[in-house]
Amino acid sequence: MVSRNYVIKYNKFPNIDFIEGILSNWLWEDDFTYSYFLRGLHIKNNICTYEAYYNEMLVGLITAWKSEYHQNCSYFSIVTKPQFGFEIESVLIKALLNFKEFKLPLQTSIWETSYKLKLFYEKSGFLEVRRTYMPSLRISKIDIDQVFPEFNGQDVYIKDISSISNNQKLKFKLIHLVRENYEKTHKVNPVAAQSFEKWEELIFNEETIQNGSYIVLGDNEILAYSLLHYSNTPNKFEFGWRGVNGNTDIRLMLLLTAYQINFAIENRVKCIKAEVDTTDYFSVEMLKFFPFSPAPSLLTFQKRANYELNPQRL
Repeated sequence: MVSRNYVIKYNKFPNIDFIEGILSNWLWEDDFTYSYFLRGLHIKNNICTYEAYYNEMLVGLITAWKSEYHQNCSYFSIVTKPQFGFEIESVLIKALLNFKEFKLPLQTSIWETSYKLKLFYEKSGFLEVRRTYMPSLRISKIDIDQVFPEFNGQDVYIKDISSISNNQKLKFKLIHLVRENYEKTHKVNPVAAQSFEKWEELIFNEETIQNGSYIVLGDNEILAYSLLHYSNTPNKFEFGWRGVNGNTDIRLMLLLTAYQINFAIENRVKCIKAEVDTTDYFSVEMLKFFPFSPAPSLLTFQKRANYELNPQRL
């Protein structure tokens, strides 16, 4: 398949080591795109991989895959040799759309600073559906009573989730609430049906810091929750899922976040990372309340309807 001087080749058995070297050379310090592309390449649900050549030189790659948890969309990632134009992206997308096992909608994520790709997607029928911020919070001890005086004396109780690990009733309520809120905040790309046991595994696993993850109890109901996770980076934790039950005061969730900050300080951790989707009301409220460091965002694009890719228009 040829478009102008570009030759597009389907690669049924990609050479992972070779592609890792190419990505390192093309992407420099862009760790997210490097990991994102390789995750799609390694995953068991990989759909296909295509390569673009110009005068027998490799100048572009695209790989697509399906997610176990979000099966509604087909994910993909494009990486091209720096300084090459839009036509590579166009012919690679066309090759993907023509692949017999491929189905829309199509979804990808890029840095907002990847201006060339951002412009390409906007002009090629893709819609921006979400932004994701990944800032860090340099922490200092919080005076809980001073910052949240309205909860003093209220008939609510704060527990870490390790204390309810043997309470099947409360575990069920927590897992149900986490799943319900996650589904509400991911309507743009719905989560696949998962068993109760799978959700339990996602919450109560070795990456979750159970004595640093908290719930608020009132009248034996879970009113709010906030999870905390270990990080691959030394001296850092990561904020996890958080939310409230129905119309519960959102500040109860922020209160739990303050407890997590103090817990981190007690464990000599100086920084907590976050991943905040703009479709997730609860994490956005956390981002607004605490002084996170400035950080660029990831843009998530989706293509749902057929759209003729025309390089002349780009």
